[in-house]
This record gives sequence, structure tokens and C-alpha cells, in this order.
Amino acid sequence: MKLLIESFEGDIYLGYQVLGNHKELIKDDNQQPLKFAGLKHAKAHFIEGHYHSASLIHCSTYDEMCGEQDGMSPIMEVDLGWK
Repeated sequence: MKLLIESFEGDIYLGYQVLGNHKELIKDDNQQPLKFAGLKHAKAHFIEGHYHSASLIHCSTYDEMCGEQDGMSPIMEVDLGWK
């Protein structure tokens, strides 16, 4: 299973489990999205998990700010190397 950490607005990070084509948001015990304030906090939480890889993904909001359609910029994905 793959772990994706997605960054939003600079200080909000959400985790997703990916198995094949299925991407699932990781939630807390109250079924709320599990949020982290940075990669350091996310790593501390997930480092003992059973993931074969971990990546950071970031979508640019630049196009949206300039009045272009959402999703026009490529998604940046970086391998975090958490093994």
C-alpha cells in the first residue's frame, strides 16, 4: 500500500492510502480527516505503518489565482523515502 501526504495552504497536511486505483483519505477515530501541521508530524505518525512507499503531493493554486481553470498545473509528487 502506498501513502500519499498532500499539502494544502502551507500548514495543513492530509494522508491518503492508495491501493491500486483506490485512494482513501485517512481519518481519525471520530471519522474526521487526520490532519498534520507539517511533514515532521506526519512522519512521526506514519513511520511505523505498513506502506511500501510514501510521497508528498502538492497542487499549485497559481492557475486558479490567475483566473485559469482548476487542474491546469501539473501535480508535483516527491518520494519521501520513509523506509
